[in-house]
Parts: sequence; C-alpha cells; structure tokens
Amino acid sequence: MHEAHDDAVPATETSSSLAPPIVLVRDVEKVYDSEPPVTALAGLSLEIHPGTFTAIMGASGSGKSTLLYLVGGLTPPNGGEVHVEGRDLARMSDRERTVFRRRRLGVIFQDFNLLPTLTARENVALPMLLDGKSLPEVLPRADALLALVHLEHRGNHRPDALSGGEQQRVAIARALLNDPAIVLADEPTGNLDSKQSIEIWAMLRRIASDEGKTILMVTHEAQGAAYADNVVVLRDGRIVGTLEPKGSADASLVFAGYQELMG
Repeated sequence: MHEAHDDAVPATETSSSLAPPIVLVRDVEKVYDSEPPVTALAGLSLEIHPGTFTAIMGASGSGKSTLLYLVGGLTPPNGGEVHVEGRDLARMSDRERTVFRRRRLGVIFQDFNLLPTLTARENVALPMLLDGKSLPEVLPRADALLALVHLEHRGNHRPDALSGGEQQRVAIARALLNDPAIVLADEPTGNLDSKQSIEIWAMLRRIASDEGKTILMVTHEAQGAAYADNVVVLRDGRIVGTLEPKGSADASLVFAGYQELMG
C-alpha cells in the first residue's frame, strides 16, 4: 500500500510489506458488452495485505463493485490477472471458483441474504451445511460466531424477528464461518440507519484488528471508510489515489482527502 500519514490525506509514496499480498490485482480490465461498450475497470492494479481493512470509494459507475466481484471470482476480467491467496482465479473452472468462494471467501451483502425459514444459528451454519457437514457438528462454531457479533441471545430467532442491524450481524457471523482468507463487504450498511451503520463499521474494524481478518469493503460513505486502514479511491475504472485513516473513524479526514483526490 502506501506510506502511513498522520492524517487521511492522499498518500504518494509506496511502502513494502513483509507479508506477500493476499490479493493481487494486476493490470485488470473489465469491459461490459453493451451498446456502446462500458469500461468498468481500465488497467487497474492493487495489492491487499493480510489482516488489513481496506475500503473502496468512488462515485456511481467508478468500478468499485466490479472490482469486488473480480476479487470474489464472480465475474472474469477481460484482461490482466486476479490472484487470491496466490491462486489465479482465471485458471479455475467455474466449479473450482464456486468451491473456492465457499471455502476461502466470506461475503457480506447489502440486503443480508438470510433465508427467512432458518434461525440465526442455522443461517450462520449454512455454508458448512452446503459443504457436506451436519448441523450438530457445525452449531458450536455458529454459536461462537454469534457470540462474537453479540447475538448469542438471538440464535433461535428467524430473520423477521431481528432488526436490520441484527440481520447484518448474523450475515457477518456467516461470512466468518469457514475462517475465510478474506471477507468481501458490498455496501454492508446500505439498508441500515446511521446508528446501526456505525455498529457494523465498528464491528468490522474490531474483527480486522482482533481476529486478524482481511476485509475489503465497498462503500460510498466517508464515515464508514474512516474505520478502514486504507481507502482506495476510484474514478472511471482507475485508482486516483489512496488514503490512510488507519481506523481513526474520523469521517472529516476521509471526506477532505476524497474531495482532494476527486478534484
């Protein structure tokens, strides 16, 4: 990433990390076949190192969600390479990518994606159930993760009995079930009010810091990005700069740096 600064201002000098990147995106291009064709990513390169919390910011159409989908193996690039844990996603078959996502990636969606007929415990356990494990052998870990997100008392409730913030905390627990290499969060507070949003951002910050998890989050909110270690700013499919709030939760610093980068 970039040299640390005391304030969240545009960073300009490259630094090295002892650990190799867990995500390596190199010269990636993504063009959607429409009329006219739409270039979502234009030769973008990015490294993400283990245990860091990275936010991606940019205006609508900047390519931030496309970048997340590429790292998650949900869409292939038209050019360049995407490596996660040293594995080239383009060299995997569709089935290999599906298994890789289920076992090595955790995903948090804006709309929670919980099954309404399952309890919170069962929703958390679901990825391992799909991988052939039995419910009794998975429930202890599901319960431990519900405790991690402070929902141990709500494990037997179905989604319609939970608030939006509680549903998203269940989704976070589910994303951690398989001890993933990286957690991808796509606008995780898009359907929440400001109080619930702060709780989710703070929880992701704590999971990155205390559990050593690598988190990549797309957001349009400076306040949410301020909980991250690093902020990657996109415009027209390119990285125009990075910010380093270092988890300060100071939205004003991120907002000022973002405005400067966007000109």
